[in-house]
Amino acid sequence: MTADVTIATAPCSWGVWYADGRPSGTPWEVFLDQAAAAGYRALELGPLGYLPTDEGRLREELAKRNLSICAGTACFRFDTYQGFDDFRPVVEALCRRVSALGAKYLVAMDESDVGRFSEKKARFSPELRTKYFEMFRRLGIFTRETFDVETVFHPHIRSLVETEDEIEGMIEYCGQRLCFDTGHHAYVNGGVTAPDRSAIDFIRTHSKWIGYLHFKNVDGRIRKKVLEEHLDSDTAFDLDVMGDLDQGIIDFTELKQVLDHIGYSGIGIIEMDKPRATAAEAFAAAKRNLEYLRKIHIIP
Repeated sequence: MTADVTIATAPCSWGVWYADGRPSGTPWEVFLDQAAAAGYRALELGPLGYLPTDEGRLREELAKRNLSICAGTACFRFDTYQGFDDFRPVVEALCRRVSALGAKYLVAMDESDVGRFSEKKARFSPELRTKYFEMFRRLGIFTRETFDVETVFHPHIRSLVETEDEIEGMIEYCGQRLCFDTGHHAYVNGGVTAPDRSAIDFIRTHSKWIGYLHFKNVDGRIRKKVLEEHLDSDTAFDLDVMGDLDQGIIDFTELKQVLDHIGYSGIGIIEMDKPRATAAEAFAAAKRNLEYLRKIHIIP
């Protein structure tokens, strides 16, 4: 069996994490122009407000470049809410936008204050964890039943769900598929030398829950420095801990074998997390990594 990966990219590969374009400051027109010129045909929306919010205008801009939207992006401070109803209006507005643009996925991730090193989670009670999981569960049910949009939850460094135990607990409670990010998983759950099997083994053993993929790799030398010097993840990203797909602790040729083995069929985002890259540097990396996935036959 051969995997069927629909490749795409996202604003964060151009260093855009917020609506105003920070931290890189890449203008949205430049992002769209360069994503198309690099050879991509699909995008995640990225932070709400970065791309034009008028749907007609955005459709025109995408059509001019032969681009489409494959998913919306939703980042929430779940620790600030009592329940799903507190942020339901935001989800509803975002899903209307996603649906209008023809996308079927909402990538949801957590931005709660868990401490510089996730240390605050050690004080969480079982009841508090259940409260958060219930919010995730209701979010997924609402988007699916109301808009036919599947919420895929993105385990993320320094968030409520990042370790394998936390991911498995969320899956068991919510029955929700993942946006599985190879780099985030290996950073939290893996080591510092190649070949690191943490992400590959998780995909193999939890294949039914892998609904969507983010492709990135971890620079083992920088990860080692982070651990030895007790640096936080923000510093790690500034040091470019997430490097090119062919240069890191994850063996993407083996990942390709696993994706073929499980018969993965879905979206794969090349997501480089380059907070300090210039637009020219991001564009060059976007082309390099797309060509690498072609070279190892993850995509045609």
